[in-house]
Amino acid sequence: MQCHSFHSSLSQRTVGSILCGDMDIPHPLIDVLSAESFASEHVPGAINICVYETAFLDKVRAAFPDFTTPLTIYGWDDSTREARVAAEKLGANGYKSVTSLSGGLAGWKARGGEIEQGKSPSEKTLSGRYEIDPAASFVRWTGRSLVSFHTGTLALESGHVIVENECLRSGEFVIDMTTIRCSDITDSSMNSRLAAHLRSDDFFAVDRFPKAKFNISCADIIKGATVGESNYQICGDFILRGVTQTIAFPAVFARESKGGFTAQAIFDIDRTQWGSIYGSGKFFARLGQHVVNDDINLHLKFSTKPNGENTL
Repeated sequence: MQCHSFHSSLSQRTVGSILCGDMDIPHPLIDVLSAESFASEHVPGAINICVYETAFLDKVRAAFPDFTTPLTIYGWDDSTREARVAAEKLGANGYKSVTSLSGGLAGWKARGGEIEQGKSPSEKTLSGRYEIDPAASFVRWTGRSLVSFHTGTLALESGHVIVENECLRSGEFVIDMTTIRCSDITDSSMNSRLAAHLRSDDFFAVDRFPKAKFNISCADIIKGATVGESNYQICGDFILRGVTQTIAFPAVFARESKGGFTAQAIFDIDRTQWGSIYGSGKFFARLGQHVVNDDINLHLKFSTKPNGENTL
């Protein structure tokens, strides 16, 4: 028998890790990984109560109201923290006997343990042209001065991405500049005044240039990025106010469970590079309270429709 011990500073109860040499795992056995992971593969006889959910403890209490019930849990492997976190939470909240399967699911598999497997929805590798779903996509902006800031939204009108073996290759996005809105000013009159100012020639000249466009020319994978980190460096041409400038920024791009793709990026642009110079200290002197920062922060989020055209 191989044993490891964990001790929670919040409790005097010992939380240990036990592996039986004959692969006979005590029950109840709890898989604390995600529902998607459990559906794909798990140790036979395990139940799934995901530690990543805020309701983790409530679900364990509902399933095992007797705090003296011996529980065995497992995560992915000993290098990741989900099993340790689950054990600490359970020990700190009254469970007297919590053991963790040494090596987790990966260790169990490596030792030849039996696995129950389901059909993973991500087994098929996706390629093709995927159209943007405008209803599930947005652009949020933040503009600042020396003493305040305003936030708002813009609508993505259309767009697409080209994906090869689930890797982003290129794409195009069209932004409807006529949809520019301010979301933080509650006074309707002041809100309308700011929106009109943003649509004017002082800022984005929307009457003359109602659309903005971004064309992805390169999408380089960032090596070593973990899930949730930016995993692509994007570059391309951004056309605003009829001016084309090349920009680059990091982004997260990933497959969605429904079969399409989603991406998010947060980055700054210098509006003066596209001719929006109102209140800029680069062009005007003694602005006083009328100064407006050159940088605008953009938060782009898009999701695609699930059915790609297999054009590759």
